[in-house]
Amino acid sequence: MKKKLIIIIAAVLLLAAAGLFWGNKSIEVTRYRLLPENLPESFRGFRIVQVSDLHNTDFGGRLIEKIAAEKPDIIVITGDLADYYSTDIPVAVDFAKKVCEIAPVYYVTGNHEYRIGRYEELKAGLEAAGVEILENETVEISRNGEKISLTGVNDPAFTGSKLIDEQYIAFSAELKKLPAVNGTNILLSHRPEFFSLYAEYGFDIVFCGHAHGGQVRLPFIGGVFTPDQGFFPKYSEGVHSSGKTKMVISRGLGNSAFPLRIFNRPELIVCDLGEEK
Repeated sequence: MKKKLIIIIAAVLLLAAAGLFWGNKSIEVTRYRLLPENLPESFRGFRIVQVSDLHNTDFGGRLIEKIAAEKPDIIVITGDLADYYSTDIPVAVDFAKKVCEIAPVYYVTGNHEYRIGRYEELKAGLEAAGVEILENETVEISRNGEKISLTGVNDPAFTGSKLIDEQYIAFSAELKKLPAVNGTNILLSHRPEFFSLYAEYGFDIVFCGHAHGGQVRLPFIGGVFTPDQGFFPKYSEGVHSSGKTKMVISRGLGNSAFPLRIFNRPELIVCDLGEEK
C-alpha cells in the first residue's frame, strides 16, 4: 500500500513539474486586430509583433522562429529585454540581431534596463544590431506614400525617482513634451499602470508590458500580483479602452525575481491594423 502511494505521489509530482515546465517554455501567440482613428488605407493589414519582458530568457530559437513565421511589418520591444538578476547583455544583443533580420525593430526601455546600471552598453549593442531605440521621441513609418507615427518613451525609472507619485509627475511631463501628431499615433511604453496618461494625451494604440500577466493567473479572477499595481491588478493583460485609446498589454515572455509562471504561458503579441473582429 505504501509503495502504491509513493508511486502515485511521484507521478503527480512529475506531472506537476512537466506542467510547470510547459507553462513556462511553451509560447502562446495572442492575436488582436485593431482599427485606430484616421488609419491610412495603406496600413490596413499592417502587422506589428510585440516582444516584451524577455528577461534574457532562452527559448532555444523557438521564439525567433515564431516571430519569423508571423511575417511582421515591424517588431516592437517594450522593455526588460535584459534582466537585473541574471544580466546577460550579449544574449540580449544576439536576440536583437536575429529579429532585425526579420523586420525593422523599435525598442523602448523597461525598469530592468535602468536597474542593471549598464544601459549604455546595452544601448550601443542594440544600435549596432540595427534596432531603432526610441527615447522620448517620435518617428514616422511610411507605406505607399502614407504615414503613421510611432512614439517611444523611456521607462519612468529613468526619471530617477523610486516613488510612484513622483514618477507619474515626471513621466507625464516627458509625454507632454512630445510633439502633437495628426493622424494615427502608436505609443510604446513599458508601464500599463499609466494608462490614464496615454488616454489623456490621445494616443491611438499603446503597447505595454511590465505586469507579467500577474505572474500567477487564477480562473475567473485573473492576475494575482504585479509590480507597482499590487494584488489583483487592473492592468495585467489584454486590450483596454479609454476614449479612442486602446492599450495592449503583453503578459511577457520571461521571468525575473519570481522564477515561475502559473497558468500564465509566455506570450507573443501579434496585432494587425484594420477592421476589428
